Amino acid sequence: MRVNVVCVGMMLVTSGALAAPQKPPADESPLGQFVVTGRSAEHITSLGILPSNSSAFEDVIVRNVVRRDLELSGMFRILSESKAPPGVYGFRDPVDVDAWQAAGAEVVVKVGAQSKGDNVEILGLAYFLSTGKEPVFEKRVAVEKKDARKAAHRITDALLGAITGRPGGFASQFVFSKRWGKNPRVLVMDADGHGLKPVTEVADTAIAPAWGPGHDLFYGLSRRYSPFRLFRGTGSAAKAVRLPVSGNVYGVAFDKDRKRMAVALGSVEGSAVYVGMADGGELKRVSTTPIATHPVFSPSGKVAWIGGGDRRQPQRVWVEGKPVSPSGFSAAAPTFCDTEDGIRMVYAVAVRGDKQDLVMSGERGQGVVRLTQQQGTNSYPACSSDGRLLAFFSTRRSGEGLYMMNMKRWKTTKVSGTIGESLRWAPVP
Repeated sequence: MRVNVVCVGMMLVTSGALAAPQKPPADESPLGQFVVTGRSAEHITSLGILPSNSSAFEDVIVRNVVRRDLELSGMFRILSESKAPPGVYGFRDPVDVDAWQAAGAEVVVKVGAQSKGDNVEILGLAYFLSTGKEPVFEKRVAVEKKDARKAAHRITDALLGAITGRPGGFASQFVFSKRWGKNPRVLVMDADGHGLKPVTEVADTAIAPAWGPGHDLFYGLSRRYSPFRLFRGTGSAAKAVRLPVSGNVYGVAFDKDRKRMAVALGSVEGSAVYVGMADGGELKRVSTTPIATHPVFSPSGKVAWIGGGDRRQPQRVWVEGKPVSPSGFSAAAPTFCDTEDGIRMVYAVAVRGDKQDLVMSGERGQGVVRLTQQQGTNSYPACSSDGRLLAFFSTRRSGEGLYMMNMKRWKTTKVSGTIGESLRWAPVP
């Protein structure tokens, strides 16, 4: 049997459940006040990152990775390398704290790497210049050379923990789907935009991926126009996951511990979200609307999805069986961020001009605040494991691609020039 599918409101549904596009209301005030800047009174730390005179490949890679991560974090005012005091910057050379303080730095970070046979030793140091000349943090790791980039991200996360008290989330990966060749495929990419690659077969159609137990990938896959089934793994080694409920797989998600799974299953009558064990057992329907897609878990274990009814009803975000997004606005792709200020929910809404903007609210939809406005279409938000950063796809004038937004200072930085769907972000074990 061939199942025809179409994209509606950035979500995949069966043709039998097709809903007519909804015109956004003229009054967008329910979407909250647009966030322009962060807290004006908040002090932004001036950070100095030691340059390097080394031309060794491993040292260049590690230093560039850490600097890029710290820039993407949006948390610091990073000194230009042109302001670095003169001196030597070898792996074992001491840090001239007084000179860096005179240059305007409040915190200084030193990273470096040196080859040791088949391995590389990586060093990370942090100095608080107001407390003395000794480092307040030091971390050394030895890894295989092929793992230097991954280890550098972990050094960044540890440095952020030492400086701010909350470890970072850069040792992580994105996964999403996009047309790659003739068919949509699942792709992965590091948190800094490095290493973009497809991980499903070229002849298959793969959609709606998510990280599951063991950091394995789960997604809906169709071969030769067959119904979308749930698959686990990558490439030719991927295996189908048997589910006790039949239907086309339009979305999958796992809770924080990856012990529970939510899956959206569709038919010609509509679609529904089921929740059960991570292996697909004990699935029970939790959605009540005729259409339900894009399931996601909050850090506290709540289940959210996009639900809709007949052709006259816009799709809304539902949390624990209740609609929580503003009435009248078609919503898409919710995600949850475990921020320092509590759990926040972010999702896309359709606005005038056939665009999508991102809004943020509390875990149950309260206190809506607008995050983007008049910046193209912004879709498929995903949050870092530390809750500091929001990633999303955007078609803004500065160039389409994947962007990162700091959730406190709202600084937005382009990470990659690729556009996709169903973005998810998870730490690497």
